Amino acid sequence: MPAKSSPVRTDIGYLRRRIKAVPAAVQLSPADQSTTAADQSTAAAGQSLPAAASGGAGLSLSRAVPARPAGGRPTSVQTQPFPAPGIGEVTELNLQVPMLRLNGRQSAIGTLIVTGASAVTWESSTHITGALTADGHFAGTPVETSGNRSLVGYAGRDAVVTLRHVRELRRALFIGRGPATLGAQIFDGASFTLPPRDGNRMFILSLLRVDNLLEMRAEPVPAGITDQDIWQEFGFSMTRRVTLQGNRGR
Repeated sequence: MPAKSSPVRTDIGYLRRRIKAVPAAVQLSPADQSTTAADQSTAAAGQSLPAAASGGAGLSLSRAVPARPAGGRPTSVQTQPFPAPGIGEVTELNLQVPMLRLNGRQSAIGTLIVTGASAVTWESSTHITGALTADGHFAGTPVETSGNRSLVGYAGRDAVVTLRHVRELRRALFIGRGPATLGAQIFDGASFTLPPRDGNRMFILSLLRVDNLLEMRAEPVPAGITDQDIWQEFGFSMTRRVTLQGNRGR
């Protein structure tokens, strides 16, 4: 069968096939060829070397990047409390060993019992302050817990702190003016005492909650100081008790 042949139509320009021009090959000089070969060999060597070796004079070009959690923010280093003895390591708090720290379990279980305290002062986590003596004299505002018990109070002649609600407590002071030695005991029987009162000085027990751990410290004060002066010395200002009354009929 004879092949079909048609004359090329010159009246329709857009049907013509356009042949793109091929760029002329770039000719490199011998100097350029040697430079390009040196760059390729340097790049290949840099990929095989570790990051520290690619720097100059022993310097590392890599920068330390903090670890990122799933949320994308760098993790922060959590600060730890300074070292302090525990209640099992101390029999008496004094000028040589002025403080101790309870662990998380000891700070939250049972009741802290303080013997020999003639008065106690407290401040809650919401900055409600109050004071109570063993004889029943009261100042400031009480702090009642959800269990209908006072956060800090007395059971007989002993001052007590309900540790179940320790997060509601910010700090407290225990003042001992009587003949009994001021001391504290926790649920497992571990205890400690403070030095007895001498002619010119006495010790009070200071309790402070740091995060969820209780720290207790022996604080020396003049023997003749009043409770009000102790409040002022430690920055306690008694809050006024507010009594709510029902709406009266018109």
